[in-house]
Amino acid sequence: MATEKKHFTSKRFVDAPISQLSKAGIRHEFLTDVQDATLEHALSGIDLLVQAKTGTGKTMAFLLPAIERLASSQLTSSDVGKILVLAPTRELALQIEEEAMSLLAHHPYGVQSVIGGTNINTEKNRLNFFHRSHRHPNCHPRVLVLDEADRLLDQGFRKDLERIVGFLPDRRGTKRQCMLFSATFDKAIQNIAKIYLDPNYKFISTLHADEINTHEHAIDELTGWHSYLVTPLEDTLPILVSLLKQAGPEAKTMLFCTTARGTAVVASILQQVSAASPQSMLPPIYQIQSRMSQAARTRAAQEFRDAPEGAVLVTSDVTARGMDFPSVTYIIQLSLPSSPAQYIHRLGRTARAGAAGEGILMLMPDEQFFLRLPEIASLPLTPYTQLERTGNLKFKLDDRSIGQAYSAWLGFYKSWLKQLRWSPTELVKQGAIWAQCLGWPSVTEVGGGPSTSGSAPAQRGARGRSVVATWIPPPIAKRTVGLMGLRGTPGLNVVDRLDDAGDGPARNTGGGGRGGGRGRGPKATKPPTEGASDNRTAHTPATRRGKAKAGQ
Repeated sequence: MATEKKHFTSKRFVDAPISQLSKAGIRHEFLTDVQDATLEHALSGIDLLVQAKTGTGKTMAFLLPAIERLASSQLTSSDVGKILVLAPTRELALQIEEEAMSLLAHHPYGVQSVIGGTNINTEKNRLNFFHRSHRHPNCHPRVLVLDEADRLLDQGFRKDLERIVGFLPDRRGTKRQCMLFSATFDKAIQNIAKIYLDPNYKFISTLHADEINTHEHAIDELTGWHSYLVTPLEDTLPILVSLLKQAGPEAKTMLFCTTARGTAVVASILQQVSAASPQSMLPPIYQIQSRMSQAARTRAAQEFRDAPEGAVLVTSDVTARGMDFPSVTYIIQLSLPSSPAQYIHRLGRTARAGAAGEGILMLMPDEQFFLRLPEIASLPLTPYTQLERTGNLKFKLDDRSIGQAYSAWLGFYKSWLKQLRWSPTELVKQGAIWAQCLGWPSVTEVGGGPSTSGSAPAQRGARGRSVVATWIPPPIAKRTVGLMGLRGTPGLNVVDRLDDAGDGPARNTGGGGRGGGRGRGPKATKPPTEGASDNRTAHTPATRRGKAKAGQ
């Protein structure tokens, strides 16, 4: 992982108090400040709480002393589970595994990772081995490490941590060192330290004075480089394409989206837009999100990392921290970050190792409250004023993908209603706009029944019957509506359940709110569409039967 020059010390590994076997596996000459500050303390076996900037060599800072303590104990290779490292994402776990394999290259010990997103039977076998081994009399982990401890808490893994640690022998009867590494040091981290660390633990911070408030970037590094852009939701996709074009073919861009489903559809749209014509061609598009298999995520990360020229990585927050992507020059954050801290962590993917970088935050008008939060207001963000509008976007998403992205969008923004000053009804209305932007089609109804809210004016068709162009939002399962707390909200197309493919209702139960689709709806016919988008809405040739209250 690339490390900024200011974080290296003048101390050499060749002079460090470690074994020759470990030295043979180290590829660097000098220790970083976090490695130098923690090595002797960690070798002594005391518990540590370490605050260090991401990308400064903290992985080796906890692995090296842990391996040294393992080697000095003269345990055999048949002893298992002596070092346990917990990390919040698959990618970070695999990076730690790779670093451990390098350090263990000349030691008689092995390393094993257990992650999701791969073959489930293989992972079950690994977990069963873990459970069995921790009941073995020779299996008493001597070192427990929580890497990115603040992120483990942010992502709601506290109960999982408690369950995992519950498998370990009681510390009162077994000697075990625990090390917590975190980029932040707030009350949540202090509380978790009281649970897992010995009361006499040592706190070490290697943040420089200009990194204390931002953790990932000094304020002067942000000045003049980071901007915000406010745009209506329906203009988001055309403006996004314009930004990527303006960045140029050689820019290495990371585009952060709010949800995994949203990441998938945005990546698909950009790939299709790029392939539509030479004039709209973008750099190669990759994606990483939590619903991809680990093999696909690893492949995408490596291809983006190795891209010799420009490339775009569309990603959810699984890559916001811990992963190293060299030469990233451009960060685009599409809609609200989950918190001010996450906004900063995302920016940490650019301007690494002292390189220059630029970041743009795209917000809807109602999302501008985020700019007024104290942590963000103190940063030198400026309005983005260099926008060049693009032409029509041509793409076509399948109904299943649109429906999943729509549901995920509602779920994400449901937690922001108070700050957005939206009612649940307004949330559903805005979600309908997003579905239309993704290409969810209108339906032409023939039958003369009253049109739903948001319908186009009725026209006289053949034999005097009314022809009404109306719009029904994507179906959403009744259970999902209940979990979101949106039961009874008008504008939803609620169904008992979605079919196995996830792209249509098994049985329509009517709209959320008063009324809904009782009985059969009027006959529906497809309006002529070409799957093309203007600057506001994309359309795909598809239809829906049944009635529900429209979302607009």
